Amino acid sequence: MKNDFDLLILTKYDRSGPSSRYRILQFVPYLESHGFRCAVQSLHAPDYLETIYSGRTRSPLYYLGRLLARAQAVARASHYSAVFVQKEIAPYLPPWFELMLSAMRAKVVYDIDDAIYLPYSGSKHPAVRCLLGSKIPTALRRSTAVLAGNPYLLEYASRYNRQAVYFPTVVDPARYAASWHDGSIPVVGWIGSPGTVRFLEERADVLRGVARASPFELRVIGVPALAIPGLDVKSVPWSEETEARELSRCDIGIMPLPGDDWARGKCGLKLLQYMACGLAVVSSPAGGAGGIVKHGVNGYIARSDEEWRVFLAALVDNPELRRLMGREGRRHVEDHFSLEAWAPRMAEILMKCIRGERVEGAAS
Repeated sequence: MKNDFDLLILTKYDRSGPSSRYRILQFVPYLESHGFRCAVQSLHAPDYLETIYSGRTRSPLYYLGRLLARAQAVARASHYSAVFVQKEIAPYLPPWFELMLSAMRAKVVYDIDDAIYLPYSGSKHPAVRCLLGSKIPTALRRSTAVLAGNPYLLEYASRYNRQAVYFPTVVDPARYAASWHDGSIPVVGWIGSPGTVRFLEERADVLRGVARASPFELRVIGVPALAIPGLDVKSVPWSEETEARELSRCDIGIMPLPGDDWARGKCGLKLLQYMACGLAVVSSPAGGAGGIVKHGVNGYIARSDEEWRVFLAALVDNPELRRLMGREGRRHVEDHFSLEAWAPRMAEILMKCIRGERVEGAAS
């Protein structure tokens, strides 16, 4: 496929943000090798997440400066064949930029891998609901196509755009070494941010109950100095360079989540990373797990605390079961959630939008 297209990519973060890295940035080398000239502009600076997670704040001048840079990028949209938007152009502002792009007749591909509408339509503040409740529907309606990260988000996006298509979060299995251990103490792994570790802590009683009967190490990647009483916790800093290696030192991967609409909008990146490393998994049913975990084959979906205890204990106690499920998980990722499989699909969607052709797989 030989193209000659200029693509403006508006991400929320640089590579430090998992959503931007996995949803958009990992595709850029493939796109550029197939004729797309990509100009990437991230809303936030590289140290933004580190600052937020450390409890510090940014000055109003920081946000003003980043907003002005984004406005300048949007103003140049007419020079590009298409604009690829990840999450939002400018959070907590009315859809001014989206309307500008529409007035410029820009071809816009909008990517959502979170329930980004909930902070607006579900806000407790009437003024927010009034001013911003229709923001995301407006953005979706004005887009040429929408990529939705899981079926729940696809159903939502399809209400507003007939060119909404399913596009899961994917990983590059080549970055992850599948390894199976025979150590005496199994390692249960969790990867995430300080903002989501509360979902792990909410399962502390379940984890302690399993650990009392069958000891294990809980390896937490991405949250420094975490301690959970009654558990053997090893807290490991996150970096893009070390995350795959740290995950490969685990035997089981877990993804506990609540059962609310926010969690239903998640896309199961943790699970894909675990499986790419050959880990058996236990997951809550939310977060796209239903489309990733084949229950009883490559892992378990736990719908209650009792199921969490039963399934996690089964894996902690049975190394052979872990290995069998881990191999199935690795194969499942390679077959259905790999960068190699989905990069051509990304290029195809962008090309069809630019050429004004219908995207295959969109709702009729």
